[in-house]
Amino acid sequence: MCSMLRNDRPDDGAATGVALTGQDGAAGFHGTVRIAPTVLLQLVDLTMAGVDGFAGLRDHDTDQNAGLAGRRFSNGKIAVTVDGDQIGVEVGCAIAHDTNVAVFSRLAQEAIGFAVGNMLNMTVKSVDLTIQDVAPDRNSS
Repeated sequence: MCSMLRNDRPDDGAATGVALTGQDGAAGFHGTVRIAPTVLLQLVDLTMAGVDGFAGLRDHDTDQNAGLAGRRFSNGKIAVTVDGDQIGVEVGCAIAHDTNVAVFSRLAQEAIGFAVGNMLNMTVKSVDLTIQDVAPDRNSS
């Protein structure tokens, strides 16, 4: 089963170090966990979907993470730049018509920072949002 999950291109994605200690405090296993680029992009996508005021992803092709050296992965709406255990995230999105932009931006940045930092044990260097659209009010005639 492990061979089915193995990535044939081990340099792709992100890597984070793992060190486990046994119950007696002795050093245990050491190794690296590789995270496929699609997992990074999907994590950001799912995280954004949970932010109040989010109305969808939009095309995004700018390169705001130019200051972070490393490999860049993009699906056209979300881009991540990975340098060791550091990550920069860019998201193109739309917001609901009655959403406060400053509050939405803070919540989205905090949510992505927490998800990536907590779930992947990576250091989030930046979360850049580009709001491309405001979704129309569904209740208006």
